[in-house]
Amino acid sequence: MTDPGYDWRLVVAPARGTVRPVDAPEGSRFAAGSPLGVVRGRRDQIDVSAGYAGVLAEWLVHDGDLVDAGDPIARLYPEVSP
Repeated sequence: MTDPGYDWRLVVAPARGTVRPVDAPEGSRFAAGSPLGVVRGRRDQIDVSAGYAGVLAEWLVHDGDLVDAGDPIARLYPEVSP
């Protein structure tokens, strides 16, 4: 269940590159560790995962957007156990 008293949290890019988010609509639930997308740099590709269980509130990027390390990618509402 999502507790409306909790504020959303940002998921940020781990490195500079081109972002490719997973194909998931806002409102989707993610378990901790679930893939949220990838950031492709010149030499490598870095997976971006949910650091905690939550509900996707909003994508802040589109497929192909250039991001720097620390740029926000998505907003998640944390899941809380009853």
